[in-house]
Amino acid sequence: MKKSQGDFIELAIAYVIIFLILREWLIPVMELTNTGGLHLFLVFIGLSLTLSLFQVHPFLSGLVKFGYITWFIVFVYSDNPFLSGQTLPFLINEWKWNMSVILSGDFGQVSDAFRTMLFLALIWMLIYLIHHWITVRKNIFYFFALTVFFIATLDTFSEYDGKVAIVKVIVLGLMMTGFLFVKRLWLQTDEPGNAIGKWKLAIPMIVSVMLVSTVAFFLPKSGPTWADPVPFIKGVAGQGDLGTGEKTVGYSEDDSRLGGPFQGDNTLVFTATSRDRHYWRIDTKDTYTSKGWILSDGNFGQNVYQNNTPILTSLQVGTPENERQIQMDIAAPMPFLIQTYGMLSVSAQDSPLFIQDGRTEKIAIEQQNGESKLLSNYTIDYSEPVYSMEQLQTSKPSMLGTLDSSFDRFLQLPNTLPQRVGDLATEITQDKASVYDQIKAVEKYFSTHGFRYDKTEVAIPAEDQDYVDQFLFDTKIGYCDNFSTSMVVLLRSVGIPARWVKGFAPGESGPMSDGLREYRITNDNAHSWVEAYVPGTGWMEFEPTIGFSGNVNIDYDIKQDTPQQEQVLQPEKKQEQPEKEESTPKKETSSSTFSLDTVWTWVKKLTYVWIALGILLVIAGINLFMQRKTWIPKMQVRAYRKKEANWTNFDASYHALTKQLSRIGLRRKDGETLRAFAERVDASLETEQMLKLTAVYEQHIYGKDKQEVDFIKLKESWEYLINRTIS
Repeated sequence: MKKSQGDFIELAIAYVIIFLILREWLIPVMELTNTGGLHLFLVFIGLSLTLSLFQVHPFLSGLVKFGYITWFIVFVYSDNPFLSGQTLPFLINEWKWNMSVILSGDFGQVSDAFRTMLFLALIWMLIYLIHHWITVRKNIFYFFALTVFFIATLDTFSEYDGKVAIVKVIVLGLMMTGFLFVKRLWLQTDEPGNAIGKWKLAIPMIVSVMLVSTVAFFLPKSGPTWADPVPFIKGVAGQGDLGTGEKTVGYSEDDSRLGGPFQGDNTLVFTATSRDRHYWRIDTKDTYTSKGWILSDGNFGQNVYQNNTPILTSLQVGTPENERQIQMDIAAPMPFLIQTYGMLSVSAQDSPLFIQDGRTEKIAIEQQNGESKLLSNYTIDYSEPVYSMEQLQTSKPSMLGTLDSSFDRFLQLPNTLPQRVGDLATEITQDKASVYDQIKAVEKYFSTHGFRYDKTEVAIPAEDQDYVDQFLFDTKIGYCDNFSTSMVVLLRSVGIPARWVKGFAPGESGPMSDGLREYRITNDNAHSWVEAYVPGTGWMEFEPTIGFSGNVNIDYDIKQDTPQQEQVLQPEKKQEQPEKEESTPKKETSSSTFSLDTVWTWVKKLTYVWIALGILLVIAGINLFMQRKTWIPKMQVRAYRKKEANWTNFDASYHALTKQLSRIGLRRKDGETLRAFAERVDASLETEQMLKLTAVYEQHIYGKDKQEVDFIKLKESWEYLINRTIS
């Protein structure tokens, strides 16, 4: 039976409310599981509701939903475009793998793509049920109640703050429940077609719910009648006094028991005004206990430094011509210095003394009479070191045997460390020719072997379990302490001195003035990383934690010969062949036996489908336009990877980069030189790559000698800048 226009409008309003409720149901799931692509899931919900609204034939509706799920899986989990020859093999391999692990009962090995497919199928079934509840039963009370219970439970037992979400769901749910009750009541009367009378009841009810909810939201509330159940439940579970519950993120002196989840804390610790991005170093730890870090025994002495005098550390410093300053404004004054790499000296008011611990290199602040002093601001003079790649490559593993006994404490490992940890370290580093390459191999290992960064789903090792062994082989889930500790232990297992470093990550960058940028560092930026010893160079910092980028300056002064470039470029030429071969079957599929009259007849029978598809196309077009800053550069990166590196393609890629910069608001001003434009881009993106590309581009335009250009490095710099504009 064809529905009236009034019924269609009512159903559309109901589906909009359902969409908003499902959004509040979906957001905590995405946040707590660290799942991205919320907008893609919302599009699927909107698509499913739209198809139900227009009563699309179940077969066609299922085909559209299945097509979207397939596109979703390929778009998110495959590196190839959807319309490519690699899509079908990718889907077949995914299906074979997941069916094999399911049939074998090893459900933990199911791939993320398969989990996502199941989740989308669950949403599909849920929307079908909601459609039945609304159109047939005229009642969604159970769905509404379960949604409130779901959000309230997550708000109580997880980090998710559901206060606002609960208010939204209650308001929307009460409006929806009341409206369906009125509709149900009106259908039982003698005049079900009289829509005006129905709305006379519904509108006052909706207005009353909104008015009462608004007043209740802004009225003052008394404290809870019942105590928080979470501490009680943890106490019953034996977790109340053992320190195994959630800890608050931030710098701490005690690192003897690592592991367990963390609660976020965005309290401001300090603000730094600097030209460069920095890792903020406080101290180091040298003894691993299988559960955490402590300090080794022994007398390592102290060094005392006056205000504004050179401070010596075990780390390298840069050249005098690169000397700069950082203005530190401490929001929560501490009795020790926040250090940076390349630090030369520190100046502050009242001329305090700086006492450096020879064991940890932590620098305490004291007054002249020996009492601790808290500084609210001071200035750091520094010169960042630049490491020569040519020198780093000369660090042969045999040189480690010549180190003196002072490095022994940086090779310490507990006797209880499982053998498989050492075996893994040997496997990672066995084919590397230099110590530096061995260190980089360990650093890179975590980003290529299924590890995941997470602050909430972090396990605590049992009494007979090693912290590093558990992370490397059992959980593969953790935060910076897991990654950094594991890297130190792996390096020590193959005889490379390494130490655990604590401090803060660079923080959130703020506005820039006179070439200086403001960085805000909060407790959430508390971080740990690794310092390893490279023979012939010294101590260097390394960053193994997924999602964090290191801050080391490397001078790639190793010259590459032309034959090496040709070897790199040759495979890229071969990759173009399969795509040409794929174009043939696509042409074959375009020849169809359907006649135009048959298609037109089918379209006229499904007017609403035609309208819905048109709306979906408009929505898709708008979405593509709004997301053009992301998908256009991704497509450009894929295209330029397959092109030969030469002057013609470099010129085109440079212009593509400037267009992308214009999309994100970095447009070249009228009369602005290329070099000035490049400096402004580098300052905004915190890189130095734009100046390098621009220098070569100017050489391409004005110069004649083009023999010494390394196109491989240019392509890497170009792709790095493109990715920076996306992030």
